[in-house]
Amino acid sequence: MLTACQTVCFGTGNPGRIDHRQTAEGQTVSPAALETANLHSPSATENPSRDNAIFVYGGEWTDTRFVEILQLDTDFQDSYLGTVGLSRTFHRFNRHLDLEGEANLTRHWGKQDHFELNAALNLRWNTFPWDRFVDTSLAYGLGPSYAFGRPYIEERRRRPVSRLLVFMVTEVTAGPPAQWESPWEALVRIHHRSGAFGAVSDAGGSNFITTGLRYRF
Repeated sequence: MLTACQTVCFGTGNPGRIDHRQTAEGQTVSPAALETANLHSPSATENPSRDNAIFVYGGEWTDTRFVEILQLDTDFQDSYLGTVGLSRTFHRFNRHLDLEGEANLTRHWGKQDHFELNAALNLRWNTFPWDRFVDTSLAYGLGPSYAFGRPYIEERRRRPVSRLLVFMVTEVTAGPPAQWESPWEALVRIHHRSGAFGAVSDAGGSNFITTGLRYRF
């Protein structure tokens, strides 16, 4: 960003000449160019960087496949989860795309009763045309998932049950517009466990549709 010093050079002998300001690097620019540079600086138009976050969410098991859920086809059953987690943004590729990591602890009750530990690396897309009204992001990620008890809802005929499976994150968030500089956002997430088409295990999987909140700091 251009930083103007106190030296201002005024034109003489030419009433149509525009005055210029000298920068700390010795360059001279017009006030109009300086104003434009200030308006386009990150500090003037973007929120402060918040690389860390805590989040909570809860939801219900749906006995339908992931693709069916995306088609808004669900079959909710009486099994539930609650999750608390931490995340951190490791790298910002550009203003659109981030790479983040997360770890979370999940408690199951209902048709199964155990704790579950999950971790994932997520790619998050941050820019949408309506962000000036509702700040939105979309995330997808993969990582390991370990169940500390028998995951009964994942039992399938002639297929083994596995405590260690793949954890998949599919998430949409919504929050106040960027100019509000709010650290809060709401989230809707599909909490998914599976054997990744046999790459990790032939065991069955599970899908939970959840809602929650995230606080960024």
